[in-house]
Amino acid sequence: MKKLAALLAVGLSVGLGGCLPPVNSDTVELAWERCQGAADAALRLNECSVVIGFSETSPERRAAALLMRGSIRSAEGDYARALADLGRALRIDRNNPQIYLQRGALYQERGIYENAMRDFDLALALEPGLRSALDRRAEVVQQRASAYLRDLSRLNDFLTSNPNDAEMLNSRCWLRTVNNDSLDLALADCNASLAVAPNDANVHDSRGLTYFKRGDFAASLADYETAVSLEPERGHFLYGRGLARLALGLRAEGNADLTRAEQLEPGIARDYESYNITMPKPAPLEAD
Repeated sequence: MKKLAALLAVGLSVGLGGCLPPVNSDTVELAWERCQGAADAALRLNECSVVIGFSETSPERRAAALLMRGSIRSAEGDYARALADLGRALRIDRNNPQIYLQRGALYQERGIYENAMRDFDLALALEPGLRSALDRRAEVVQQRASAYLRDLSRLNDFLTSNPNDAEMLNSRCWLRTVNNDSLDLALADCNASLAVAPNDANVHDSRGLTYFKRGDFAASLADYETAVSLEPERGHFLYGRGLARLALGLRAEGNADLTRAEQLEPGIARDYESYNITMPKPAPLEAD
């Protein structure tokens, strides 16, 4: 009786094990087809994961599976994991315009228009004339302009009733500066904000960027110096000072600031890329 029970247990174990096919090149090929198919999202995510996790999957196939899984997750609203998948895909294949296109679409969906624009531009650099990237880029231009006008209108309405609110004056200065719109008005807002709160490091940071975009690099550096003196460990202020120093030809000091800023706030360089900054040509080195 015990022998029969043992045989039945073995048979049941084998039977249950047979429900899960072994992972090999054949089953992974089927998983790849399902990953790209039209089944429900949960099944496709699982099949894409099988492809990604298989040790013999080629780098090209793994990048494609990560792109597919990121696209599915993005459609499901799982943006954090989608971004992680697309980042992994780019580490494998940085010359695939479709990965930049998908990540740009994700940023666009979340309203992060500067990042979306950057990714669409990268996709177009790799494949000029890519229709979907051109269309989405045009959409982002309009969406970004609409968002800017909405935000500006809200600030204008608030400041009409509260003209001496230093924080909102700074917000309008920053908004105008980042969007390269009315830099004279932006400077007036920052000046008005500092008249109310002269020791606010954030406003010196905003005005530093305004001066930088106006090409007044000495004034920009002075503001960033003040911001850094008030809050020495803020990577954002150090990065701005580094840019101003570089623009003035202070290369060693500028690069040291950029390096320290990235250590304090990893990713700060990407943030500054979204501020629509055009770096001037470096000042020539002085002759010995």
